Amino acid sequence: MGAIPRIVGVEHLHLPVERYMLTPRQALEYDEVDDAAVRACVRRLSVPYPAAARLPAGSAAEREALDAYTVLYRRYGLTDAAEARTWGYHTPAPEPSGATAAKAAKPPPLSAAAQNVLTGVDNSGTPLTSYRGRPVPRGGCLGEAERLLGAGASQGPGTDTDGIVTSIKADGFEQSMSDPRVTKVFSAWSACMNTRGFRMTTPMDEVPSSNGATPSRSEIAQARADVACKARTNLVGVWFAVESAYEQAAIAEHRAELDRVAKARDATVRAIDRLSHGNENQS
Repeated sequence: MGAIPRIVGVEHLHLPVERYMLTPRQALEYDEVDDAAVRACVRRLSVPYPAAARLPAGSAAEREALDAYTVLYRRYGLTDAAEARTWGYHTPAPEPSGATAAKAAKPPPLSAAAQNVLTGVDNSGTPLTSYRGRPVPRGGCLGEAERLLGAGASQGPGTDTDGIVTSIKADGFEQSMSDPRVTKVFSAWSACMNTRGFRMTTPMDEVPSSNGATPSRSEIAQARADVACKARTNLVGVWFAVESAYEQAAIAEHRAELDRVAKARDATVRAIDRLSHGNENQS
């Protein structure tokens, strides 16, 4: 496993399996291009469809935060001291903006015709090959968009429910939770929490007060102790090193399959880039 790093936060920290996934920014671009491809298909078939929400371009700070995002966020529980001081265990809630309001707006229900051309099947479940004399692509407009992008999940190939990337990510976490090196540091962290008046066995224990609408003073005190005890015991460093080692072993075992996933991911990235530029030219 090598030397265990001393780590407090998880910012800019990445698990080994993430190199086979789309980055968070690429995943966002995937969703945008996928939506544009679906809309182009529906428009070609002259089916009424809700208008796309016009969202303002993200700020430089928002783009930087997206690039820095890692799947480790809250994976080991709360690790950010600033968040703990303000939000306790609650997920930080940014001030609503025009973009978030547009995202939250509930779209109108889809017509039966739109549902049919999206999925490529009629109301009886029979494959739909045409709509008002126009050919419907195999699998409907959703299927056409998926083929254009070459991936079945917005995080890239292998990240669907039964995909190899998802399996490695889930299995490594589960194995690390019962690893003696991790359970030992859990005990040290738990003892540290106990000295501060908080009884928790693992960082995954539920904190009932976090279910409230806003964080209470007692919740914030517990959250601050949690982060401090993680720093004192190097819980994040140990856990990350152990989980990474399990992932590296799985990656070595499934190298050939993951090489295929990486090639498919690269093809998807190229498709995102190509289609994004095509959409820009059309706008």
